[in-house]
Amino acid sequence: MKRLWEKIVSLSGSNLGLKALALIIAMGLWLAGHRDIERAIEVPVEFRNIPSDLMVLDNHVDFVVLRLSGPRTLVSTIDSNEMKLALDLKGAKPGLASYPLGSSSFNIPRGVTTARITPPAINLRLEPAAQRMLPVTVRFSGKPPSGYRIAAIAVQPERVSVRGPAEEMRRLTSVETVPVDIEESPGGFKRKVRLSSDGKPLSFSPDQVELSFSLEEESVARRFPRVAVRAKDFTGAYSVDPPSVYLRLSGPKRILEKIELGVNQVSLNLKGRKAGVYNMPLTFSLPPEIQVVEQKPQRFRVHITRVGR
Repeated sequence: MKRLWEKIVSLSGSNLGLKALALIIAMGLWLAGHRDIERAIEVPVEFRNIPSDLMVLDNHVDFVVLRLSGPRTLVSTIDSNEMKLALDLKGAKPGLASYPLGSSSFNIPRGVTTARITPPAINLRLEPAAQRMLPVTVRFSGKPPSGYRIAAIAVQPERVSVRGPAEEMRRLTSVETVPVDIEESPGGFKRKVRLSSDGKPLSFSPDQVELSFSLEEESVARRFPRVAVRAKDFTGAYSVDPPSVYLRLSGPKRILEKIELGVNQVSLNLKGRKAGVYNMPLTFSLPPEIQVVEQKPQRFRVHITRVGR
């Protein structure tokens, strides 16, 4: 080989040598292009002509690996994006089914051979299918901000078509949305939300619903068993019977949790009163959101013995 190369180099200075060199290079390129190589291609699996009353379950193969062998010029030009494995399920029956794979299962160029197919067969389980209209329920995650609650929920459409295994469909009474995080939507929202199969082989039509909900301040009640009954801005002498009052207030939780009742909030108005005995109601000075829902007693016996100056 060394002597041959030296001979080619010595002849390269002549026309004959150049022609010989070009011929050798061309032969080398031709041999390189026709040298056999191997290539692995992932081929997606598709199902065709599935009977309308059946559905495919337990299919653990989304694609097969096809190992091809042949000349480089053929194997390297195969477009993997155009290769598909289409399994025809026409006439399939409920139960287990196995579909062996071979070279004829794929559209392979002439001159290319199949070295290996992984897996060598597609194993399926087919079950009877059913379809029903079911109501949609909303699944929330998290909790509303402190002091708030969900005020209104609207879902459109309220019912969707659900298709799945007949046995599973008999048990279903509704379908849920994917979890909606309330903590990330403090004011509520309106948007499309996907439906959740919860890991079951279900399909929906439509597969999204428009959800809207709003939050409102939570109204709570709070008891105040013994609030002292006193007169505000009165410097004289007086007595009150009974000396305290039972109150139950309601209003937004954020306000009611912090409120404290004293003479500035609950009092007797004795301004301008002279000495004597009076049967009087209470005067309230509370935030506008707070309401008195229960009071015992309603009126008080006030005995003014001295009026201040």
